[in-house]
Amino acid sequence: MKKYACVFYYTDNRYDELAKCAVNSFNKFHKNEVDIYEINYKNKEEYNNQCKYYEIGDETFLMQYIYAYEIMKKYNYEKIIILGCDTITCSRLDEFLDDASYDVLGTLNYPCVEHTEYWKTPIINVGNDLNNNPIYDVLNLNADVVCFNNPESLKLVIDLSIEHYGYFSIQGGLNEVAIKQLKKVKVVDFPYHSSTVVYNARSKGVFGTEMIYKGMYKKHGPPLDGTPGPILKWKVVDNKLYTSDNKQIKVWHYIEAIGCRPIHEFKNLIDDFKFTWFNKDTINFFKNECNCINFFDKEYKIK
Repeated sequence: MKKYACVFYYTDNRYDELAKCAVNSFNKFHKNEVDIYEINYKNKEEYNNQCKYYEIGDETFLMQYIYAYEIMKKYNYEKIIILGCDTITCSRLDEFLDDASYDVLGTLNYPCVEHTEYWKTPIINVGNDLNNNPIYDVLNLNADVVCFNNPESLKLVIDLSIEHYGYFSIQGGLNEVAIKQLKKVKVVDFPYHSSTVVYNARSKGVFGTEMIYKGMYKKHGPPLDGTPGPILKWKVVDNKLYTSDNKQIKVWHYIEAIGCRPIHEFKNLIDDFKFTWFNKDTINFFKNECNCINFFDKEYKIK
């Protein structure tokens, strides 16, 4: 058994192909140093029966964190990574694996301000540009790409998410811990303007969901709408994937609320990703470097 683990969780057969790509890509870069747990509708009862610290519920995101906590405690892992099944790992996650000095290693959400009665996304002055104008960034964390260096911090996020449960679910607990600094938290791709890597939503180059359609800008207004989106401008250099602003993409996260959509929209959106969002170099990178060999070759099928 290794010192580190990564947990994937999904609830139904819609995610079978998507999750296979997520797990295979992570395994490509980490098989020698991270144990992988893929929990899904086929095997979750096995994990449910072993839960010692929390009751079992239906809330997907909360359960993924609960499974991660139970696994971390049971096997005494030093570090546990949580990844959504709508991700593709594109490199070794050095910023997660090589840093044990923080309780939580988080990643950036879209640059939007969100809030509950318990926390509000801060806008932070992170320096000045070449003309001495201030640069601001939005410290909003996404809960689908995260690493915990101890079980106490993971437990705190779970407990706050349950105690203050609302629209943001586990993401609310994670942001509350980070913003209030209830634990020692580092956001590995913050501030974005000076980061050399990107682990989450910022690689999309837009401010939220449904802002790219068939690879083109959408909901931005003229003159951008209908022109090629930022993802089509990604590039591959020395077997590494980069955004158009030269950030190495460590994890690609679709992050389009696909789980909330009816099944036909789910399939159509996945096919839109597969066939229109990425240029040929990016697709070849996903296939040849990330073990997503068959994923991009055919329409998405739900068994």
